[in-house]
Amino acid sequence: MGVAFLYARARLHWGFITRQVGASAAQLAYPLPPPTTVIGSFANPLARVLGIGEAIDRRSGAAGSRIMRCAISSTIAASAGLVPRSPTGVALHAEPTRILGGPYKGGGSYQEAVKKPAYQAVQEVLPVQSSGEASSPGSVMYLAWVLDTARLEACLGLRGSSLVDGLEEAVWSVYRIGSKEGIASVEEAGVVEDSVRIVGPGGTFHSILYQSALCVYPKTGSSKPLTLYGLTYRERTFYAPIAGASGYSYLYPPVIPELFEVRSGCRAFDPGVNNLALASEEAGMP
Repeated sequence: MGVAFLYARARLHWGFITRQVGASAAQLAYPLPPPTTVIGSFANPLARVLGIGEAIDRRSGAAGSRIMRCAISSTIAASAGLVPRSPTGVALHAEPTRILGGPYKGGGSYQEAVKKPAYQAVQEVLPVQSSGEASSPGSVMYLAWVLDTARLEACLGLRGSSLVDGLEEAVWSVYRIGSKEGIASVEEAGVVEDSVRIVGPGGTFHSILYQSALCVYPKTGSSKPLTLYGLTYRERTFYAPIAGASGYSYLYPPVIPELFEVRSGCRAFDPGVNNLALASEEAGMP
């Protein structure tokens, strides 16, 4: 297994949108991008760099994201975190008119819908996806993605040099978080491979990224439990380094990074830059 640690420091222009399977259109926003949203932020520009389009399921005829399927299956861990002492926080906010208008968002084609099976026709006529909007204009956060490069290469059918070059370009090409409206500007980015330090059970590391509660013990008390969905779209608990003044509807950036201890059955990957270490379960983050 080859491990690559990708990171990007992104400044949000207004915020981001996440979509949650099985939730109503009026769901509250997650205050930080969940792991799948982080992966998508990197995978989207990677697909463009590598020239990878959508894959078509021969049996159903439905289009699916090949890059996201391969990216998620190759993921060891993914996370985000607010930059310490940055001037703004992340607020939970959804404009009422967007919530009320959610059920009425159409845009599909009736002529195309009648040619398809019922389950596809409904998606064509009423392509509504549950969404939550996090308003955070000017906020600065790091996005981090740890992946098994060998597995991603095999899944995408690439040569090693092609993938490495693509990753190097993709981290600087991150331009949105969540939906296409969550525009972001990258201020710093990088890919760390050979020098990533592995921290085993009982070891400690400093980080500003949220960590799976199954894999770490917070040591200094500068983090709080945060509910996000994981890679299986099931909600789980993470510890997010944030300031003590944070509340339910807003997060303040941490003053200092949190000190975490790795739990049994887990490990942490430390790229040695900007307190961006990230823990995961041995078999990958489910």
